[in-house]
Amino acid sequence: MATDGDIDMADLASLDAPASSAAAAAPSKVEVDLEVDTQSDNYDPEVSASLRLTTQTLSSSEAADVSDYAVGVLRGNMVHLNHLDAVMQLRPSMPHLISGASRTRQPLQQVETNGGGAGRQAVPSVKGSQHPDGSKVSPEEPEPWISLTYEPAGSDVASKYYAEMVASEGRPIDFTMSTHDYALSLCPGGPTGSKNINRSQAIREMLPLPLEERLKKWFTEVSQVSRFVALMHLAPDCSEEDLLETLPVYADLVRGLWVCRSSLLYDDGLASKRDQIMLEFTKMESIPVKYVERLIRDERTRNMILNPLGKRREKLQDYKFIVAADSSFIKRYSHIVKEQENAWSVRAATMPDPLEKCSATEQRKTKNSTKSNIPVKGPDPVMGKTKDGLVQGSENHVRSVLDSVFTANKVRSFPAVVRDLRHLAVKYASDRKDGARFQALSNAAQTCVSLSRKELDASIRLVAVPVHDLYVQKSEEKASVRNCLIKLFRDRVPNGTLKKQEILDCALSILKRKISEKEYHQAVTEICISNEDGHLVLKNGEMP
Repeated sequence: MATDGDIDMADLASLDAPASSAAAAAPSKVEVDLEVDTQSDNYDPEVSASLRLTTQTLSSSEAADVSDYAVGVLRGNMVHLNHLDAVMQLRPSMPHLISGASRTRQPLQQVETNGGGAGRQAVPSVKGSQHPDGSKVSPEEPEPWISLTYEPAGSDVASKYYAEMVASEGRPIDFTMSTHDYALSLCPGGPTGSKNINRSQAIREMLPLPLEERLKKWFTEVSQVSRFVALMHLAPDCSEEDLLETLPVYADLVRGLWVCRSSLLYDDGLASKRDQIMLEFTKMESIPVKYVERLIRDERTRNMILNPLGKRREKLQDYKFIVAADSSFIKRYSHIVKEQENAWSVRAATMPDPLEKCSATEQRKTKNSTKSNIPVKGPDPVMGKTKDGLVQGSENHVRSVLDSVFTANKVRSFPAVVRDLRHLAVKYASDRKDGARFQALSNAAQTCVSLSRKELDASIRLVAVPVHDLYVQKSEEKASVRNCLIKLFRDRVPNGTLKKQEILDCALSILKRKISEKEYHQAVTEICISNEDGHLVLKNGEMP
């Protein structure tokens, strides 16, 4: 019903209520009288006569702005949209609670509609002359009202309005989206993934699983890129805080969206290249095609990695990130964004230059070299070595740079540590934000590289535990699942494998408690990968 501005009385007469109703001509107002069920258990017959009601009056009020809304009528394969000018809400009227208040509905005319029913004339009464505070007011003239009648669905009048709502007026709007894509767009979930997967059905099937398995399965099998609001559908039993705490184990934040971690999808070689691409997307919305082709030369591999992450634009010769940045997440969870930016910064510091061309001979020279290839202007008196190879006055800086190496990658080989230290030395030397501090860190990284293998091994053991020919970052807590994994791998032969039940049994024996699925998956994801048989092996420590 339209209540804004002038009212067409004939229109209102056709929209009557089953009991009785009336419309005021001057102010745009409608009232409906409903009979009260006096036999109901909720009716109090002992209430005072002045407050006892046998009818309840509903008065109209205009709803909030609805100019952006429309009513759709589906007829065949067409949706007919009807713009709304206003919406009328009916609310209980309480004049009986005001002492002495009453009102007159002065009949203006009697209306008879096409339905054949005569309108009911309202009973006149006089408006009150006293406010609740007792102040006197002058009597008001009776308001002219029009009685309305009820028109059921299927009546001539109702059919007339229905016909007007589906009349072919204006120009048709063509829906170019395919039926399949339209159905997918209605399903909650990420913007990427196999189009053959029904995301709503996938969510229903995953809900019985623990949250950790849900997330891993979602990112690896359904959608590599997802908005946080979509992921909340996957975790209806979790708070936002719990989900945000678990997500970084399985995904990295890129432009406000959560992207599956590369280590869950590929081995170390391809995972490193995918991380490079994700890092570039954190800096800009698009990446030049030339950069991607130099990074990943094989076209099939390139498409396999890029298609879930970006859309190739032939005219611009670039790959654009597959979804626009989620600005709402960035604004709402700025602390999470900051944490992820710091994590990317640490990882970037240890990532090798993906486009650096080195011959096999140069690589061998680098591997066998015991001196840094970064020129130093002169000896640093603070960075001198003792006979034992320890760095005097820079233990904190040495530990800091080694911490950076293992914060980015929990498992590293000895050559990888040396390579990471060289990259850190260059990065810190070029940073001008805090010149003195970063120069000291750069010097510490260079000094570590210049140590003999035995000396550097001793320094690495400050922050990592040797497992055969690899190093695994120490856990901050002694009673941790990672320490259980380290013990199991050290008890195995090199390249040994583990099963989930072995890890659970070891944790129960050492930690004296059952570990949660979240603890298990976080520890395993950080330092292990699955082989073809589904068993867990330690990461090779060479690539991120």
